[in-house]
Amino acid sequence: MMSPHPVPTDLGGLLRVMASTGLAHQVGECRHPVAVAGSSLLVERGTGRIVDRLDAATTPGRVVGLRCRSRRATVCPACSALYKLDAYHLIAAGLHGGKDTPAQVADRPRLFVTVTAPSFGPVHLGPDRHGQPRPCHPRTRRTAAHRSCGRWHLAADPAIGTPLDPTGYDYPGQVLFNANAGLLWARFTTETRRGLAAAAGLPRAVAARQVRVVFAKVAEFQARGVVHLHAIVRLDGADGPSSAPAGWASVDLLDHAIHAAIRRVEVTTPACRRVPARRLRWGRQVDVRPISRAGDLSETVVARYVAKYATKAAETVGVDLGPIYCRTCDGHGTNRATTVLCHRCSGTGRRPGVSLRHLSGHARRLVDTCWWLGAQPGLGRLTLRRYAHTLGFRGHFATTSRTYSTTLTALRAERRNWMADRHAERAGVNPAGVLVVGDWRYTGPGGGA
Repeated sequence: MMSPHPVPTDLGGLLRVMASTGLAHQVGECRHPVAVAGSSLLVERGTGRIVDRLDAATTPGRVVGLRCRSRRATVCPACSALYKLDAYHLIAAGLHGGKDTPAQVADRPRLFVTVTAPSFGPVHLGPDRHGQPRPCHPRTRRTAAHRSCGRWHLAADPAIGTPLDPTGYDYPGQVLFNANAGLLWARFTTETRRGLAAAAGLPRAVAARQVRVVFAKVAEFQARGVVHLHAIVRLDGADGPSSAPAGWASVDLLDHAIHAAIRRVEVTTPACRRVPARRLRWGRQVDVRPISRAGDLSETVVARYVAKYATKAAETVGVDLGPIYCRTCDGHGTNRATTVLCHRCSGTGRRPGVSLRHLSGHARRLVDTCWWLGAQPGLGRLTLRRYAHTLGFRGHFATTSRTYSTTLTALRAERRNWMADRHAERAGVNPAGVLVVGDWRYTGPGGGA
């Protein structure tokens, strides 16, 4: 899978790709390099004198290799590691300052929140959160209504997360929850703001002028194939990170508002002829804890934890696929370079399709459910076929409020500016007095390693 598309030829885009390679002719350990041909000139601003030149015609193969910049660790570990580092700095800046974020954010009320999905049927259990083995659904009165297991699954057991009774498992409900997790989160943040205002005895408009709720969150797939969300929730003043919230906005008040919001929010899916309407809510397992300067839930620990999941997708469930598009039975991928026949239309003699044979029975059932639900009237807006490779989850795996801290764009700009300055220094000129002018064109994958 190749992450980028044709490399831009504008100055900002050129600096970005040059920084990605460190102005080198090779891409190092990138698994899916991108090849571009052309040249770039380091030009003195005042005189127009060419100070230095990078020309792909002088490199082996007449191309320059660029990193693919994939986020996913299973696609490209090297580029994913760089993305994880950027994600860590972004999250950490919102906890203790830095990267143009004031250090005062460390003194604000802030909580680390984990919300989970409800049960869609009993699944095989692995070790507990402390890594200790435990019996998987031993036969008791509580399990008399469904199958029992009683085994002790080790951490690497592929049975963990799979249903005890696949025929009775609510696959449509799980896929619909994944598809609506983003909407549930949006309603949760709205309800949290309302809860803060109600607890303070203020109209919502007045409370909004005194307190602003900001967050950074990441989605993690559980072994059963459903997402749960980890989030940092912080209170700022009305002017953002540079201003303190009103005195009444405390950690305890925020904790109360969050728990109340989790209990209240729900999303109702439309009813179809073959799919009844469902009320989707968060699961009963909720974890809300204050973030400290040091200790088991320190700023550094939280930032590392959140950044770790920013580079993962559904591979935890064993689904390591790219987007599945189909010209035959689904038309929304016809303008994409990755358009293929779906697994249902493969074998018709048209062209090879996407094979799902390597998936486990549970993972394949989830992908099939996405494809089936995507064809149901009333559920078309969810575009579930387009997100079959993420088991229906349609959101970004890592998101932040606009004023939480810095942005990935700003971090990448800082890095490419640093690389451009080093390039000028090696050429013996003042970095402020030169300009990079380039003419690059995309030639295909395989920039050479």
